[in-house]
Amino acid sequence: MGETFVLVHGAWHGGWCWRAVMSALERDGHRAFALDLPGHYDNQRDHAEVTLTSYVEYVAHYISERDLRDVVLVGHSLGGLTISGVAELVPDRLKRVIFASAMVMIDGERPGAELERVAPGRPGSRGDKTGPFSVLVKPEDFPRYYIQDGSPDLASFVYTALVPQPTRVITEPIPYRGFAALNLPTGYIVCEDDLAMGKPSVWHPGFSGRLRDPVIRSIKCGHELMFTKPNETAQALSEIART
Repeated sequence: MGETFVLVHGAWHGGWCWRAVMSALERDGHRAFALDLPGHYDNQRDHAEVTLTSYVEYVAHYISERDLRDVVLVGHSLGGLTISGVAELVPDRLKRVIFASAMVMIDGERPGAELERVAPGRPGSRGDKTGPFSVLVKPEDFPRYYIQDGSPDLASFVYTALVPQPTRVITEPIPYRGFAALNLPTGYIVCEDDLAMGKPSVWHPGFSGRLRDPVIRSIKCGHELMFTKPNETAQALSEIART
């Protein structure tokens, strides 16, 4: 019997970014769901009102209203913050939580400040403000630090589809504290050439090392694994889910 995956995107993206991975998962007999977080794509909100709590509550409601159970919850990049919070709200509905080159942070940390501490300068995360509460990655940074393993055409296609990121999600303190105590099984997908924070070690063992005994799978790719290695991503997710 297949697994049930709920896939959560990171900064600037939307649920659409998972389409190729979803197709690969579904070919293998799994169910896969992806959604637009508040303030992204079809889920439009005033960015002044979008917080990490907004993200967490939206995903938890998405899972509950569909009565999804034994969910393998996956978060990419900034999505790691979201899935940790969702796990606190609906732990009984989750089978495993998988971080795909994703942030793992604890109560009270401010994501932007913590990233500056572990990766001073954050070369791949400089952004252009698009409003008082939103930012978009610089066009020259995205192909160099995020999707350097993709073709120029792919990098251009993905970049033109990105949307501004609500900044309160990044600047405000993490509002949850019980994820580590849940003892939910976890997993981490390592992108071996991820330069989004300047060097791959920020992600692994940096963020991955904050998890308790995660199942690890590695893929030779940059940060945008769902675009450059969708089949390998789906395989890694399936292997972790079944471990």
